[in-house]
Amino acid sequence: MGTTKRVSTRDRILDASLVLFNDRGPDLVTTAEIARAVRINEGNLYYHFKTKAAILEALFHRLEGDAALFMKEAAVSASGQPGVYSQFMRRWFSIVWDYRHMFRDLPRMIAIAPSLLEPARSLSLGMRVVVEAALRQMSDAHRISVPDLEVPQLLANVWIVSTYWPIYLTLQEGVEDLGPEHLDWGLKQVASLFKPYLSDEAKIELETMLGLSFKRVAMD
Repeated sequence: MGTTKRVSTRDRILDASLVLFNDRGPDLVTTAEIARAVRINEGNLYYHFKTKAAILEALFHRLEGDAALFMKEAAVSASGQPGVYSQFMRRWFSIVWDYRHMFRDLPRMIAIAPSLLEPARSLSLGMRVVVEAALRQMSDAHRISVPDLEVPQLLANVWIVSTYWPIYLTLQEGVEDLGPEHLDWGLKQVASLFKPYLSDEAKIELETMLGLSFKRVAMD
């Protein structure tokens, strides 16, 4: 008979904080609320994390770990394998969804934890390298053709849209509660950037991908 691994109090604090931050934003959540969600007293919470900034830093380290694994997997993906491109996009959007408060509320997060400014920039640079490598793989497989002069602009736009779509929806469209349907919206915006450059085969794959909903993926 197997045994259930016990989740540490520290991880329970991070798990509860992630849910609360994603729901309302880190600046609107108090340490008292986090403690109540974990069913511990604030003194116990402060034993593990002296400040809310420390909680945000620990959650960002989790994001870095997930992003690093994603980058490693993306780097070794076979460029000619069917579905690699769509899996690549879906995986990154799932990570953005899991840590959506960090992208939706980035300026407010940095205001609470200024130490995260440089790590956030490093993550952005790392993802740009991954996207550029993916473009090269797709080009070598004759699935995409982007003029050299347009590559830097495309890379910048893909990063901006794929990472900061939560901010756009919140500030420009007045969306207060992000749901899985908004991942579908963001994915379609990124897809529209690639579509003019794709081969006919890749366009069919793209349309198939867009026909799938993120609702089940996000709830898994």
